[in-house]
Amino acid sequence: MIWHVGLAVPDLEQGLTEMGQLFDLTWRPLVTRSMTIKDEHGQSYDVDCQVTFSLGGPFAVEVWQGIPGTPLAVPETGWLHHLGYWVEDHAAEKDRLGALGYPPMLASDPTLLISRGPGNLRVEPCDLQRDQPYLYDLYPPDSQYVGDPVLRSATATAKRSHS
Repeated sequence: MIWHVGLAVPDLEQGLTEMGQLFDLTWRPLVTRSMTIKDEHGQSYDVDCQVTFSLGGPFAVEVWQGIPGTPLAVPETGWLHHLGYWVEDHAAEKDRLGALGYPPMLASDPTLLISRGPGNLRVEPCDLQRDQPYLYDLYPPDSQYVGDPVLRSATATAKRSHS
């Protein structure tokens, strides 16, 4: 089930303002995700990604400050970066995507994966087994994690994972 669209923007404040005005969106608090990501060639990048999701659902808009020179950069074709969808078995979905001609173009263990396929379509399988309190309201109704989101008023920082 598709549940979000990911947008990389060159100016986060401006992007949030424009998307908010265009679609009448409000935003969750900004989160800084510090992580090590790998591109399709295995090149590692240590990044601090400022990101947020729209508030409310069932469909969300994810917006982050593009990080030039990395797989999280603003795509040359514009802000649209990927479509995210829920999966029960993340490892099996990674294999399925590969078989369909969608090799990874961005990965960060254990469960961040964005694959690119024909037409430059980028997709992010999102693990239903991963507990993300910030996004509880966006989980499918039958998920163990569905509920009210846990929102923090201050920017949270995730730990950097080195793989």
